[in-house]
Amino acid sequence: MSEEGDEPEITIDARRFAGVWANAIRVNGGHDEITVGFARLDPVEPRGMVVARVTCSPAFVRTIIDELEHVWQDWVWGSSPPETRSP
Repeated sequence: MSEEGDEPEITIDARRFAGVWANAIRVNGGHDEITVGFARLDPVEPRGMVVARVTCSPAFVRTIIDELEHVWQDWVWGSSPPETRSP
């Protein structure tokens, strides 16, 4: 039995380690679940390919939004000119 506060060990196989590139998103939701589809659109031809699809609970989507907001704010802070940053 693990103690409270222990982080689970999460692994990824070598085929998936590099991840995927997406430049389009489609979100579909219902009462019990939300599905987020990520696609890579061809810049020349009118076609694309789904590269990942994740279905999760609305509560977990809130966690994703919070984490993305944190990373986004850090990126904005780091990429903006120092004179425009407010503490």
